[in-house]
Amino acid sequence: MLMQHRNSDHAIRVEIIQRHLAGESLPNLAQDLELNFYTVRKWWRIYKRLGWAALEPKPVGRYPTGRLSKFDPLVKYVVLHLKREHPGWGLDLIRLELQRRPSLKGRTLPGRTAIWNYIHAFYPRLMEHRRLPIQSPKAKVSDLNAVHQRWQMDFKGEVKLVGLGVVKPFIVCDELTSAPLGGIVHLVQQEDQRFPLSFRDIQANLRLIFSQWGLPDQLRMDRDPLWIGSARLEWPGTFLLWLVGLGITLVINRPRRPTDNAQVERQNRVWNEHVFLGTKCQHLAQLQTLTDRAWHDRRELLPSRNPNCQGQPPLVAHPELALPRRPYQPDQEQALFDMQQVYHYLSQWQWQRKVDCLGSISMAHYTRRVSDQHVAHIVNVRFDLVTHAFVASAVDGTELRRFTLPVISADYILGVSDL
Repeated sequence: MLMQHRNSDHAIRVEIIQRHLAGESLPNLAQDLELNFYTVRKWWRIYKRLGWAALEPKPVGRYPTGRLSKFDPLVKYVVLHLKREHPGWGLDLIRLELQRRPSLKGRTLPGRTAIWNYIHAFYPRLMEHRRLPIQSPKAKVSDLNAVHQRWQMDFKGEVKLVGLGVVKPFIVCDELTSAPLGGIVHLVQQEDQRFPLSFRDIQANLRLIFSQWGLPDQLRMDRDPLWIGSARLEWPGTFLLWLVGLGITLVINRPRRPTDNAQVERQNRVWNEHVFLGTKCQHLAQLQTLTDRAWHDRRELLPSRNPNCQGQPPLVAHPELALPRRPYQPDQEQALFDMQQVYHYLSQWQWQRKVDCLGSISMAHYTRRVSDQHVAHIVNVRFDLVTHAFVASAVDGTELRRFTLPVISADYILGVSDL
């Protein structure tokens, strides 16, 4: 199959070298990156002869009067605003929208090339389509042999109750026994008013469940951005860092594999059949009471099909379920929370970022200046366990800048203080 001829920026050049050094063949790299084989081979040969410096993009220099400087400042503002609001819009659609804007009537408008040059100056924050490589820790999933060793958590999809509104239950169960440990129902819409959930809501939910059942060793979850920060795991969200600080090992499911969460998916169905269907509630508290009763029945009275329960209710088959494996009380959380575990977890990550036209990179939605001399370059970012700072380095290992992020603090992670 003939690969297309496509320009290779610094990110792709670095990826070619790193992956080939790790053992991948040049033909496979060309196919995966959708590049011509000879382009891939060319950059590998250049690297072998001249090293990392030969892969760096050629300095373009600054335009003496700035991009779009000959146009009205309002034109520049609208172009940037449209691209930020609609990242999927192409040049033709942006230019069409410029023509439609009453505020720009009578003003000279830029062509496609001028618009592209202006937007590209803000790369990668506005235009990064290819995900840069990220190294994140992989949890070792141990064999189950005890209750509270590993829990599963998930959201049941939104359902609408006449007279109440749209609700969304948050459900947690024990993986060994399938015993439902918590089902907390959230009202997310009433008439035309939405009530968005945040990771702080899930923190509060788990604190209630931890108070009754203690802390598990591991917690399995899908890739809901609400708790992992990003479905592509580009950055560990605050919720994950909170669990790590409490000594809970994170088990994140494979993408699009609901069977990884089989037990809690089953409890989602149970809630739908035993609580939702046929229910008429005017108040959220009534629905929560029905949910709590259904979970009590499933744990203590109804026979379980889980093979580890041998046809008995989970709490009858495993009375130790009632005993916390690791006791927890909300007023003792700050003493239980270990920031050193958070630092150790972050040190297992490694990120790549592309330096924008201002010499900056973005981490956790914060912009940090790195180097004016490395515009359009790829930099590696790691967390230093000694200084508790993030370290940005050029691909040849040269350290460029150290910086901190306000979200990496015990008070913020615990919710004691906001930013």
